[in-house]
Parts: sequence; structure tokens; C-alpha cells
Amino acid sequence: MSFDRYIQSLDRIIKEEKSFNVKFFIINDDVEQKVETAIAMLCERFCKPELPGIIYTCVKELMINGTKANLKRILFEKNEFDIDDENQYIKGMMDFRNALNEDAYQTYLGELKQKDLWVNVKFEYDSKGMRMKVINNAHITSIEDKRLREKLKKAMTYEDIAQFYLDQGDELEGAGMGIALIVMLLKGIEVDPSLFRIGNTPENRTFARIEIPMAEDFVCQRARGK
Repeated sequence: MSFDRYIQSLDRIIKEEKSFNVKFFIINDDVEQKVETAIAMLCERFCKPELPGIIYTCVKELMINGTKANLKRILFEKNEFDIDDENQYIKGMMDFRNALNEDAYQTYLGELKQKDLWVNVKFEYDSKGMRMKVINNAHITSIEDKRLREKLKKAMTYEDIAQFYLDQGDELEGAGMGIALIVMLLKGIEVDPSLFRIGNTPENRTFARIEIPMAEDFVCQRARGK
């Protein structure tokens, strides 16, 4: 589909208040343009021209995390590391960090497709607000879940991204900067950072969800038991 047709289709979908998604194996210019445009058009619908850049920065970080998680599964399997064993996880992560470079995604694109390791950005919205849910089909292990929740909990206590980096640097997983950045950007636009959630779906996939209220009576997914 050409980009012009994508915009026409998206415009119709948004007017009809239907959910839609952008699915991919690796991030490229086409994927970024589609997601960024979708966020801009949704914010335009709510008359919030100040929000697209901030929301896109948050969603792109989650897209990168999902793609990295899938690529991690490829490299762990290739090197026969048990991702659920903490000692092997640490060794595997060191190798993963060394292997991760600008060409890594394109290099492993064929294997990501073969193993059907995708990332899907799903957009849902109504008159009360919007939700972006980034799903990848590699589940969060107990080790990863523990590390993620520790970073998220710590990030909630900070207002300064630089101070977070200085205090909470993590040589194994990176500094957790992405999670901290999302939390602080949400705080900056007066969105409760508890509306940023990470977990496993019932299908044993990883999801990260950001909800942006656009009305005082907005009800978050967690309050709905979702």
C-alpha cells in the first residue's frame, strides 16, 4: 500500500473509531513513518497538537524494546543459552550486547520472519482517550520481569532522567533509560505514569501499554480488569 493510500485508509478508520495496528519484524523508515503519522492523526482528532512528538517517542522506545527482545531470542537460541537460567542469562546478555549493532536487525531479518517473531503496535481509542499497545511474541521470562519491574518502580521516584542514569545504571541490561524516559515524559504531560504497563498476555506474549486520557471520566484498562 502506498503511503497516500495508507493515510486515506487511516483517516477513514479514525473517523469510524475503529482500532488498527502496524505490524513489523524490524523497524525501518516505513514503519516509523506509519506509526508517527497514526499518532499525529489521532492527536489531531483530539485537538492536541502538542502531544504527537512526546507520545511517539514513548511508543518508538517500546517498538525498539520489542524488536530487541525478539532478536535476543534468536541469539540466545543460536548460542544455546537457557534464557530462564540466571547465570546463562547474564552470559547471554553480554554476548547479545556485543552483537547488537546497526546491521544486526537486517542481518537477522530472515530468521525473525522464519520464526515469526514480530512486533505489533495496536491503536485503540474513543471519545475518552487513546491507548497504544506494543506486543511482541517473545514472552517475558521471570528474570526479565523482575528486572523490568525494579526499573519501573525506581523510575517512578525520579523527576530527572540524568539523575536516574547516574544512580541506576545497569551494565547488563543498559541503564533502563527507555523505561525512565517514558515515565518522565508521561509525567511531563501530566499523565499518570501508572497508565504505562508491561506484562505478558494470555497468549504468553509480551505487551507494553500506554494510555492517554482525553476526558476526566476516562477509565483505564486496569480498572476494567484488562
